[in-house]
Amino acid sequence: MAENMDAKIVIIGCGIAGIAAAQRLIESGFTNVRILEATGRSGGRIKSSRLGNAVIEIGAAFIHGPSEENPVFCLARDYDLLDPKALTPENQAVDVEEYPPLVPNWFTSSGQKVSPETVEPALELFHELVGNTPQSKTHKKRSWPSVGDFIKSEVRRRTAKRWKNKDKTSRRLLLGAISTMMKEECCSSATHSMEELDLVGFSMYQSIKGVDCTFP
Repeated sequence: MAENMDAKIVIIGCGIAGIAAAQRLIESGFTNVRILEATGRSGGRIKSSRLGNAVIEIGAAFIHGPSEENPVFCLARDYDLLDPKALTPENQAVDVEEYPPLVPNWFTSSGQKVSPETVEPALELFHELVGNTPQSKTHKKRSWPSVGDFIKSEVRRRTAKRWKNKDKTSRRLLLGAISTMMKEECCSSATHSMEELDLVGFSMYQSIKGVDCTFP
């Protein structure tokens, strides 16, 4: 059946997905395309604002895996939203998985600075769990309702054995570091809580090579 190029098409939401869908449709020859947006602005989670004289990013501000495989990167590149460094072949070839080399700064709730070496056991455990998150279909029903439930239950089980010789203060500090990493993972996964993430969907996530690049 021939495509009806006069079809009336409505796209719900003017975030990056809605904008990209409209662009693809128009490039394919459709002309009667409309985007409906519930708020007074476009961009979805991508949102810039001002703090004093500086522009700050409230929503999405970086792209994982800049390469031809990544449609968001291609859109940002085609509309000149990226700096030259993000476009270099070297930047796109580096494989940092999901954890690019960063210089961490850790502080306790009272403001005391903590050395990265002190919290390293917590980071190792957290990355181990996130990297080995199972698909729920391979386990008994209701074993772990979500990614958050899996990580929390495994943290309790594994730390009881691994950290049994550590004093109470050290264990509390390490558990606090894991809690912080959970919040950071919420930002990366665009969710309010890891309890909202489905195990099957999360385990299907694939990282793309390339150092994360920022965009306005």
